[in-house]
Amino acid sequence: MKMNEFLKQIASDIKNGKEYTKEDYYYLLKYTGIKKDHSRAEEIEEFYNKFLESLNNSLIRHVTRKTGTGINTTNYIGFYTEKRASYTEAYKVYFSVKYEYMISSLKTIFSYLIRNSIESVVKFHVKATNENIVIRFYHKEDVIPFINYCHNNFILEDLLEQPNPFIATIYGIGIIRDDNTINTYNGTLSEVLEDYFNFLKERNALDNISDLHFLDYVMQKESREENEIVRFNLHAIVVDIKAILSRTSPLG
Repeated sequence: MKMNEFLKQIASDIKNGKEYTKEDYYYLLKYTGIKKDHSRAEEIEEFYNKFLESLNNSLIRHVTRKTGTGINTTNYIGFYTEKRASYTEAYKVYFSVKYEYMISSLKTIFSYLIRNSIESVVKFHVKATNENIVIRFYHKEDVIPFINYCHNNFILEDLLEQPNPFIATIYGIGIIRDDNTINTYNGTLSEVLEDYFNFLKERNALDNISDLHFLDYVMQKESREENEIVRFNLHAIVVDIKAILSRTSPLG
């Protein structure tokens, strides 16, 4: 789904009486284009537990964290790091793999990060989403080599789902930034979408919606924001939308 389609669908829903909260927008961002599926959740967890067993018997420095339970489990594993990434230096890469290829993709990504000693944190879900695997690279210079590796070794158009329409991509792999403390990219975007549609609804201006109008709204919001970290997240959204509309790299 394109950004304009996403925005216009919500505008149509609101004109027809549907109400949206920021939680609704967050859900849409995470599941747009995805069929509900958790059939491989136990298999993914089993693979990951075996991987951790092998890792714990090695000398590779790593940390783990888990949130949720059952099909709502989200796993985090950090390689070669024991602290949060600097939000001014880090980049998040969305490897929106099709659900049936989750395990093989995790194997490949873990192997690549370990083999190249890359400071990173991998987040992955055990159910299907359009952000099945997200990698936070601590250093910008590690991003393009990873993307080129994937591009040169896989048929990415067959392997990947589309990330949400506000995430710019290179070869289908999404790239964004966020502060990783106050809010995530999608969390900030959800709040902005809620504000934006409320703004249009109050002015009876839902017919004026477009990707360029939304970009202008976010840019104005960024210019007025006094909190440095929130402004950083808003600027990250501006960068990705501009990259999508101009078909340029979000890495600059």
